[in-house]
Amino acid sequence: MNKSALLTATFLLVASSLANPTFAATAGTAPAQEISKERAVEMALQAHPGKVTKAYQDTRKGKKTWEVQINGSDGKKWEVHYEISSGALVADEGR
Repeated sequence: MNKSALLTATFLLVASSLANPTFAATAGTAPAQEISKERAVEMALQAHPGKVTKAYQDTRKGKKTWEVQINGSDGKKWEVHYEISSGALVADEGR
């Protein structure tokens, strides 16, 4: 294969991966998935066992989150925020 054909093939591969997000996603890591309120509650209870008193959508640090409030079995009141779009922990505060 000559250099021109190799450059053309490389360009087409890169261009198609940018134009086709499915291909781009399979080439690297999978895109994050939204989490449900139920999943946020499960994750919060794993981190802080106790009784959930509230769970609702909120905004924390500029991100849409699930806020889960827990009366912990450790005697603390916990407020845990998970980013809705990815499930990433945004805030975890106990008092």
